[in-house]
Amino acid sequence: MNNRTEFKTIKEFLFQENRSFIIPNYQRGYKWAVKLEDKKATAVEKLIRDLINANKQQEYFLQGVTVTEEDENIILIDGQQRTTTLYLLLWALQYEKFKEINLQYDIREKSKKFINKLKSNDFDYENFDKENKIQDIFYFKTAITQIKTAIRNIENKTDFIEFLLNKVTIIYIVIDKNKATKTFTMMNGAKASMLQEELVKAEMLRKISIPDIEEKQVSSSVEENLRDLKEIITKDWETNALRSRYAREWDKWLYWWNRKDVKVFFNIENPMGLLLDYFYERKSKNKFSFDNFRSLITENNKTGKQKTKLIFKELRDLQKSFEDIFNNEIVYNYLGLSLIESGNDKSYIINYFIENKNDNEKLKKYMLQKIIGATHKEIIDNEIDVLKEKVSIVEQAINEDFIYNNNINIANKLLLYYNVYEDVKLKRKFDFTIWQNKSLEHIFPKSKVYHNDEQEELVDGNGEFLNSEKLNTINDETWLNRDEFKNEGSEHCIGNLVLLYGNNNSEFGAKSVKEKKKRYFEISKEFESRHLLHTISVFAKDNWGILEIQENKNRIINRFEIDYNFIIKKAEFK
Repeated sequence: MNNRTEFKTIKEFLFQENRSFIIPNYQRGYKWAVKLEDKKATAVEKLIRDLINANKQQEYFLQGVTVTEEDENIILIDGQQRTTTLYLLLWALQYEKFKEINLQYDIREKSKKFINKLKSNDFDYENFDKENKIQDIFYFKTAITQIKTAIRNIENKTDFIEFLLNKVTIIYIVIDKNKATKTFTMMNGAKASMLQEELVKAEMLRKISIPDIEEKQVSSSVEENLRDLKEIITKDWETNALRSRYAREWDKWLYWWNRKDVKVFFNIENPMGLLLDYFYERKSKNKFSFDNFRSLITENNKTGKQKTKLIFKELRDLQKSFEDIFNNEIVYNYLGLSLIESGNDKSYIINYFIENKNDNEKLKKYMLQKIIGATHKEIIDNEIDVLKEKVSIVEQAINEDFIYNNNINIANKLLLYYNVYEDVKLKRKFDFTIWQNKSLEHIFPKSKVYHNDEQEELVDGNGEFLNSEKLNTINDETWLNRDEFKNEGSEHCIGNLVLLYGNNNSEFGAKSVKEKKKRYFEISKEFESRHLLHTISVFAKDNWGILEIQENKNRIINRFEIDYNFIIKKAEFK
């Protein structure tokens, strides 16, 4: 095929008789409806606005479109976003002949279905993929909204369609099909909006598309030549099938990492999550970049095809490991606890869980050390003296009568662990979003506890002096006398505290224990903290006074000692 370049009007470009536009499998998804932070409008909004404001008596030039032609198919190398947007624009303008345009998303069946269904007059596009799980379709619908908003003030849509089809022109660039993926990588590599992850995908698909068939000498035997031709066709078919499979797998990984629950749990924003960063770090101990990654594929290898296959397999294995630690409820819960305030240890923690994903006892021991402040290095180096010191600090804190005032973070972590562990026993995933919206609630309200201060005046648990009006209520309402705790707790000890979501804490205020219990278990009303099983077990007590607070405090202390004496002994005999 000879390369060529020519000018085409939009009509000549889009309405090529009996030909289909193909979005190849190495292309990224439709993104023109995305609003970038540094832009005032999306690419869709800018294109439509520029077309509306153009001089309708003159030709208007758009950027070039690069394609490769294969019989009746036009493979879009560069110009997918523009072509799709023009297709959606003609649909929104209700241009009847737009149905003659055949636009195919090569491996995205749902995207292909959506685009084709637009040709049906009864297609309810807004309810297609109603939960917006598919990226392309979400942005198709977003683009449609943006286009409809932009064109609603066009007075004469017929004249605008005439201008669009016959006055708007593109440069139509045709290249050889063997250079298609390489051209795609080079062209998109210069685009700021092209993400590193997308370049990696394109480069890997390009590498495995390189022919690896040895040169054949022409034989005088027709039978030998037919056999060689059959081998070439078979190899080519296998390469295409492999490329399509790789592209589909990659898109599945991309979809997984962009699930809301995955992004929140791992606290990531990158489209491919942690996959490429962690993979490259494991291979070279360096930071991931497209250029660095590309060097992995080509090192010590002429074409890089075999190397690419090996790397893709390693990526697949790592992706599966990420999915394994996320999907296993017990591992997920231990990891979630370990990542609380993990700081610079995050990558070490996740790698440790990937490496030990089948050893729950080992992961639990690791998690117990992390939640009392041990670093990854201290755990791995088995620094027993450091571990004993941290255990001692936490043990002292939970024995205090005033942990709420002096060591609230320790109380938060410990009560979080007890709630999570209840979900571990049920093999249920815990919702760790509470850590960003956590609050400690006094079961017995601190405003209803009184004691004598140094001047022997009565003060409540908030430190406020009780005036005569409040003093009169002491005999009429349920109050606790802190002096009767006899140095075995107080309203501020861990025995009187439970973990709640912050917005639920404000609903309790200074309500009595009875009122709090009623609100907590009022099933008819939404209450986010109701899934916290340890909190439920405490609120379920029939009575709540000094004795119950002391018993709960001792129960927590005993449980702590059992957990940490066990891991200290394990560490000592390691």
